[in-house]
Amino acid sequence: MSETNSPVHQPASSPPRLRWLILGLLFAISVVTYIDRVNISVTARQMMPAFGLTDQQMGFVFSSFVIGYALFQVPGGWLGDRWGARLVLTIALLWWSCVTALTATAATSSLAGPLGIVGALALVRFLLGVGEAVALPTFNRAVTDWFPSHERGLGIGIAIGGIGVGAAVTPPMTAWIMVNYGWQTAFYLSAGLGLGLAGVWWLMARDRPADHPWISPRDTVALRSTSAE
Repeated sequence: MSETNSPVHQPASSPPRLRWLILGLLFAISVVTYIDRVNISVTARQMMPAFGLTDQQMGFVFSSFVIGYALFQVPGGWLGDRWGARLVLTIALLWWSCVTALTATAATSSLAGPLGIVGALALVRFLLGVGEAVALPTFNRAVTDWFPSHERGLGIGIAIGGIGVGAAVTPPMTAWIMVNYGWQTAFYLSAGLGLGLAGVWWLMARDRPADHPWISPRDTVALRSTSAE
């Protein structure tokens, strides 16, 4: 009879501090997703009179995000499984950060010619939803790769806890930026935050603990032995 009850095929040997670093990055990404998602609900107060948009038209723009978000949840999870959390989250962050910046100019860009102002804004918001749909499924992939089963619930809870933080800080922060520097600046700043975080995630994250350069050779051997059991 085995003397150990430790489950196999788990990354339990990965250094705790490194695991929590990965989780902290996921938390930060979670915050950014909600900043980029919610900022338009605050800036709409100035966007609507600036472009002559009605409540109904702005509601259509808001709904476009939800459509893209809903349609690409499953493909986002599939991509995370196929390509790994490091690459997929980096691309997703770059994608939705660029789209967030584009939101500031969509109504006056070349898109507004064939699509109209509402159509251009709706397309941009749809593309934002497509990018952000990747986030939560890939968070689950990353936590599964880095945490043992008895800590994954806590890991996922902390990772998506950034949503609440983002929802809390975005309205006052965006309102202050909008009043002092214009509504477009709110999109540019949040886009810059996402781009910077994409670079940090790419440099610091790996798909598996054994692949991380901060793991010692001894830890690498132990991790690979555990995976092979």
